[in-house]
Formats: sequence, C-alpha cells, structure tokens
Amino acid sequence: MDDTRAMVNSWTDLPSSFPYSEKFQEIEGLKIISTELYRNVGLAILAVGLICLLTVANLITAFLITINVAACIVEILGFMYALGLVIDSVSVINLVLAVGLSVDYSAHIGHSFMTKSGFMDQRALESLADMGAAVVNGALSTFLAVAVLLFSSSYVFRVLSIQFALTVGLGVVHGTVLLPVLLSVFGPPPFSSAVEPHNQEITKREIMDKTAHVESFGVEALEEVSDKEEEEA
Repeated sequence: MDDTRAMVNSWTDLPSSFPYSEKFQEIEGLKIISTELYRNVGLAILAVGLICLLTVANLITAFLITINVAACIVEILGFMYALGLVIDSVSVINLVLAVGLSVDYSAHIGHSFMTKSGFMDQRALESLADMGAAVVNGALSTFLAVAVLLFSSSYVFRVLSIQFALTVGLGVVHGTVLLPVLLSVFGPPPFSSAVEPHNQEITKREIMDKTAHVESFGVEALEEVSDKEEEEA
C-alpha cells in the first residue's frame, strides 16, 4: 500500500491523484494496530495504577496490584499466541477491557491486606479469609456470563469469550495466589485503623471474660480457673 502510494506520488507527468482500494481500510488498521496496542494498554495500566494509589492509599500495595495486572495482560497475550488468536482491532479492544477486569480481583485483596494488623503472613491469610470467597464467586459469575459465547460461530463473540475467560482465570489466580505471596514478602505496614488478627481478638475476649469472672467471684475463682487450665494442660 505504501509502495503504491509512493509510486503514484513519484509520477510528475500526471495530474494530482491518489491510489485507493477497498483493502486499504483493513491494511491501514493492521499498519497501526501494534502502536495502538502498546499505547492503549499502557495508558490503561497507568490509569489503573493511579486509581489504585488513590483508593488503596499506599504506594507499595498499589504498585504490586499494578504489577499483577500487567503480568496478567502479558500472560493473556501468550495464551492468545498459543490459541492462534491474532492481534487485530477486536482483540486489542478486549485487551484494554481486560485491564479493567483483572484489577478487580487484586484490588480487593490488596485493600483488605492494608486493613489487617500483625505479621505479614498472618495479614495475607486474614485477607484471603475475608475476601477470597467473594473474589472467587465474582470470577465464577463473570465466567458464566461469557461461557455461552465460547461456542459461538461469530469471530467477534468467540474472541471476546476466549479473552474474557482468560482474563477471569488469570486474574483470580493472580489475586488469590500471587498477590498474597508478594504482599507477605514486600507488603507495607497496615493502616493505623487496621483491625487485629482474629486469634488475638479471641485471646483478648477470653482475658476480659476471666477478668469479669474474677471481679464477680473474687480471687478464689481465679485460682479455680488456673487449676482447671493446669488440669486441662
């Protein structure tokens, strides 16, 4: 196409003209598709990172969430190559949408991690205990919404369903497996208003119950409680 245009422009003995073909529309799209892919996906990931920084309110956690989203997009591209899907306008649009879909699973886990206190491993475990089931249920419902399109004969619907299924599968794996590991290793301190771990709450409740029991019945009750605990041990 470009060679044809250059050849026509080099003809100086003819009136001003330009070449045209119905195929040029498709060729023009393929000519700029790689640039559009890098630009649009890059801007989408940048926007996700900034929004995570504003909502999670921690630079390290927002960075780890953004890394998870970028890794998910790279893996989707790898699966697309393995499945024989080409880079065209349909797949590029779905990749940009995948950025917004995949961040959902990691953002919930990352924010929950910041609201937990204790050791890193304990905070990651508490985050999964609180948000893991909700994240998996959300991924399952999203997958079921596009699963029926996997058997479509339409190229657009088939590509969309495959890419959305990859987004859901890889996104939930990154959010519930990779991100907790990264947070347990590189995670920042919790918010000042972070809640205490579940086992510490139980311990404090037991201490308060024993204290109230002692205040009600005196020192003899405390000795009886201590004797019972020694017998149980």
